[in-house]
Amino acid sequence: MIPSLTTNALHRLSLALAAATLIPGAALAQVVTLGSTTAGATGQMGRAIAATVSELAPLNMRPQEMANTADYMPLVNAGEIDFGISNVVQLWFASQGTGMSAGQPGPDLRVVAVLQPFRAGLQVRDDGDIATMQDVRGKRVPAFPDGSLGDHVMRAFLANGGLGYDDVVGVPVPNFPRMWDSFREGSTDVTIDVPGSANSRELDAALGGIRFLSFNESPEILAAMREWLPQTFLVEIGPDSGLPGFFEPTMINAYAYTFFANAGVSEDRVYEVTKAMWDGEEALLGSGPIWAGLDRTGYATDIDVPFHPGAIRFYREAGIWQE
Repeated sequence: MIPSLTTNALHRLSLALAAATLIPGAALAQVVTLGSTTAGATGQMGRAIAATVSELAPLNMRPQEMANTADYMPLVNAGEIDFGISNVVQLWFASQGTGMSAGQPGPDLRVVAVLQPFRAGLQVRDDGDIATMQDVRGKRVPAFPDGSLGDHVMRAFLANGGLGYDDVVGVPVPNFPRMWDSFREGSTDVTIDVPGSANSRELDAALGGIRFLSFNESPEILAAMREWLPQTFLVEIGPDSGLPGFFEPTMINAYAYTFFANAGVSEDRVYEVTKAMWDGEEALLGSGPIWAGLDRTGYATDIDVPFHPGAIRFYREAGIWQE
């Protein structure tokens, strides 16, 4: 026998049902999770994507923020987190099971959208004595755990100056947030950073000015960088950009940023998320300079990683999918 509800229980149930009818989408919005980071450009992007999808799709996207991309990418591959964002280098390595993902492949990662070029460079104090990449020789640089993203980026950046860790003083850091703290505290002389990011602006204010070093452009140098960062290229940023740290035309590193999902996320759900990203292009561009260069017509760009069927379905309808 099912026990009868008390008067108080019936009252509470009535209030709960009434509240659900007053909250738009309360009973309809399904929760999906997004792997992102607690700090830096990836964190900014994750929060912007989550807000855009939650606004434009019948879904509630919640960021799951961790210290590093490498912390949540295996969770997306395992289906414990639905979506994730990362640079194309890290996603490509995971998909291939090589490089920084050797021994921990991600065969169930699927591309949802290829986003704007992710620009990153080597940042120094403006009042310091480091003017060129070659001047980094003998300086204190962040040294990440072997095989991590930070390790690959730092080795590629050193290679641009014809340098390796034997030519500098490595200061161990476990992750990017600690790297930025070390630079702020003065225990390192250079740091990796993203032009226009909130972090770069904060360091500019805290240190009385920062400056990005200009990378060398020779084909040989670029080939050496690609040993550590596949698909990387160089772009120029000038003083007219209005970004802190640029006082003359400066070459920095770039590679695409990506938005991906677990292969097991339903086709309809990924379709809805992809459509929200498409419709939300203007909102993303307006959320901060980190999105500079975003163009939704490039969402379906081939990066040698499989696309999710839900994304393919939308891009076919949008007329940008290349069979």
